[in-house]
Amino acid sequence: MFGVDFDFGGNNEMKLRTRGSAFLLASFLAMASLSAPHARAQQTLGGITGTVTDASGAVVADATVTLVGDQTKLTRSQNSNSNGGYLFVNLPIGSYTLTITHAGFQSQTIPSILVQANRTASVNAELKVGNVSESITVEETPLLNMVDTTNGYVMDKLEIDSVPLPTGSFTALALLSPGVNAELQSGAGANEGLGNAPVWANGQRDTSNSFLLNGVDARNLFNGKTTSNVSSSRIVNATGVSTSSALSTLPIQSSGSVYLAIGESIPSPPQETIQEVRVNTSMYDAQQGSTSGAHIDMSTASGTNTIHGSAYIHRGTNWLSADPYFYNADPNIPANEKNPSMHRYSAGGTIGLPIKKDKLFLYAGYQHTRASDDQIGIYRPVVPRGLDASNCPGGVRSATCLATVGNINNLSSPDALNLESDSTLNSNIGTAPGNINPIAYTLFNYGCPKNCIIPWSNPIRMPSP
Repeated sequence: MFGVDFDFGGNNEMKLRTRGSAFLLASFLAMASLSAPHARAQQTLGGITGTVTDASGAVVADATVTLVGDQTKLTRSQNSNSNGGYLFVNLPIGSYTLTITHAGFQSQTIPSILVQANRTASVNAELKVGNVSESITVEETPLLNMVDTTNGYVMDKLEIDSVPLPTGSFTALALLSPGVNAELQSGAGANEGLGNAPVWANGQRDTSNSFLLNGVDARNLFNGKTTSNVSSSRIVNATGVSTSSALSTLPIQSSGSVYLAIGESIPSPPQETIQEVRVNTSMYDAQQGSTSGAHIDMSTASGTNTIHGSAYIHRGTNWLSADPYFYNADPNIPANEKNPSMHRYSAGGTIGLPIKKDKLFLYAGYQHTRASDDQIGIYRPVVPRGLDASNCPGGVRSATCLATVGNINNLSSPDALNLESDSTLNSNIGTAPGNINPIAYTLFNYGCPKNCIIPWSNPIRMPSP
């Protein structure tokens, strides 16, 4: 389950906390029930097929073909058919050892056959005449997909762990596939959300992709978008259209079509929990052809007979970041705020273990992400010039103080526009001309002296007259 909440602290800093916990049981259980040969599933599973022949090339029927999982000891067995063929389906991803025996022939063992999601590996065997008690081990790696025409790219666990991801999002892995582009992250702050990027495949729109997580359709409910960046309207996931004011970097909510909802709704498993990512870009089979863009299939890791796990922490800061251009050019921003503070921490762990050896396994992962970003958290409201202790002694916003400040900012003041049409304020509270409006007086004093709703002016941040 993933949740996002925003917390505006007393220091005007926006904090984004993302919590992810995944007790990934059903998809990671390797049980005896998986051995049912006709239990077809939307493929988080793979398969192995091949033909058994003798040295002359003639097919060998009724050979015993036994398959054993290297990590879980999942065992399947069948006999080759009259054409010498065999087929194992619905195999959890991982490596397997294949053993083929037949009376009058030497046994043959083929170890470390890699099974990938949504692919069927072709492994043919050639038996030699001899005693069945004699065994030959053949090192074979199936390189050619001979079962379907799907074009795509597969990343295994080693490759996934080796790719540096700025926000840990799987979407950055997709661009490693030929014909696929993804938007590079503009940063790692709170505006990046879960760090998901838009993905384009072979010139198709970023709404034309489909996503599977452990065989479950994980597309955005409305239009398939993946981006979670505020500049791509991330905030509309729950509220409608979002835009930004020219005076503020904060999103402004409005009532737009929910069809525009994007970004945060797709599952985003941490990089450390992903076992395999497949990106198919063309020549889809029937189960993948619902969209014209990329078909991205993620498979998370599984428990095995060996207890294994990991712990990790990632940290990103602004210490190598350049000052934002407009921050650097603005003389009203203090030097110590030219480069807004940004801290992003991701910490978590994974564990896989056997519940019942060779039968039942558990895999679980947890990640906590916290982003603290001053660039969108600090706001600089424009307040009346002169609203400070020099005109309001003791921090008291009296009527006299407000009248003085009002006249400093009066349009007829020589320090302002020097217009004759603007009247002078007096220190009376009322509704007559020249009086201080009672509502304005209340607003200026609300929360004062420490937490005034209208802040005190800061000469450093205020434009010069």
